[in-house]
Formats: sequence, structure tokens, C-alpha cells
Amino acid sequence: MPRKVLVIAALALALGAPAAGQLVKGKGVALKPKEVEAALFGIDMQGYSPTLNMSWRECIEPGGVTLYETPDRTMKGRLVISPDGLACFSYADDEYSTVSCYVTYRSGDGLRFEGDYGSLFVTTKVITGVKSCERQLVG
Repeated sequence: MPRKVLVIAALALALGAPAAGQLVKGKGVALKPKEVEAALFGIDMQGYSPTLNMSWRECIEPGGVTLYETPDRTMKGRLVISPDGLACFSYADDEYSTVSCYVTYRSGDGLRFEGDYGSLFVTTKVITGVKSCERQLVG
């Protein structure tokens, strides 16, 4: 069996079908600025980052306040959409001084975030209509 097929099969088992599907199918459809805003504010999303090899959760309140959780920590943050449609996140742990921006793609029912230096985050679950964010355990 070719190595690429084995890698894809292993990712499918580790990530679950939606996230692995996003990796196999490619980028999906890049969202425009208003679409990014509509897709991200008021959601609770969970996913996996193959770049960082970890599960994550980010809850985004309608006003842009976020709660970002990984297996190691929980951080309060904020989301701003740039004029060119980048989803830009910053966090309280460094007084919001570091901003990480991502191109957002829709892939099926999921979202895919591509940032600088090859960083990649894919969703495995997205809940819409969120009004406020509460801490949960991410594993």
C-alpha cells in the first residue's frame, strides 16, 4: 500500500471523518470578509491541528470575545476580521500583543484555517447560535 494512503488512513482514524476529509479534499472555498464574519461570530467549534498535533476548541461570542482551549491551557481572546477577510485572533496571555491571522475556507460542513508558516486548523464540529462561552475540557 502506498505511503500516502497509509498516512491518510491514519489521519482519518485520528481526526475523524470530517477533519480528515478536509485534509484530503484540499482547501475548499475561501470565504469573503462578510462570509468570514457570518461564519465565525456566535459559534463554538472543535477541531484538530495537524501542524501542532493537538485537539482544540474555540468558542466565539457574537461580539468577538473568544475562549480558546487546548489540552494544556485555556485562554481568553478576541477575534477581529481584517478588511481583506482574514480571521485574526489575539489572546490575553500576552496582553493581546500577538495577532495570528488565518484565511478561512469552507469545506463541506466544516471550516479550515490556514495561517502563516503552514499552520493549519480544521474543525470536526461547529455549533452555531452561541451567545456566551463556558469552559469545557478538551482532550
